[in-house]
Amino acid sequence: MEAEQPIRASPGKIASDPASERSASSSDRSGDVAHERCIHHPSRGAIERCSVCGRPICLSCAVPVRGRVIGPECLSDELGDPGLAAPPDLERAVAGSWGTVAGAVLAVVATIGPWTRTGAGDRLLGAWVPSLRWSMVAAVAAVALLPATWWFRARGSRSGAALVILGGVAVVAAAALAIAFPPTFQAASWGPWIAALGGAIAVAGAIASRVVERRPGQGV
Repeated sequence: MEAEQPIRASPGKIASDPASERSASSSDRSGDVAHERCIHHPSRGAIERCSVCGRPICLSCAVPVRGRVIGPECLSDELGDPGLAAPPDLERAVAGSWGTVAGAVLAVVATIGPWTRTGAGDRLLGAWVPSLRWSMVAAVAAVALLPATWWFRARGSRSGAALVILGGVAVVAAAALAIAFPPTFQAASWGPWIAALGGAIAVAGAIASRVVERRPGQGV
């Protein structure tokens, strides 16, 4: 009997290792989302894409299902269970971030109205008086707060939240001082009250968004 000859791979073909292919495929996918943000948590970096919808998701949102990674919003379809729903974190975080923008817009709009019942502040753009007053400080803080809230809305970072909170507190404090200490022989009008409300809404929205962001994602 002739001795069996060892089987050699043809020169043009190299035997593939399934484990190596899976590892390489996973590395490619991870590299694709290395600089993306989670669709549910904008302040967190994405580690993978949902195998169903292809959207980037972070570690808390990634749910392994039968060798694939599924985002929470696609679990009900993948597992055939209508009771599984997407976590409310995204909706709450988005509502909070939009609340910061709404508060900043309200604070800026308040500077257009009268800030005192008599004197230089009793006119259109009553906060913007030539002399240095608390109304002017509140107006400048409100204008600076607006881009900070929009940046926080887009990025959702910790530093963005800090800027919003700092700017909102500045608006509230300056507006409160304008109410408590108006110019001599003058009384505060409705402008500082609206500005203080807008600053407080912006601060509350930033805090609420950060609280929701820190909550761990729901898994199944």
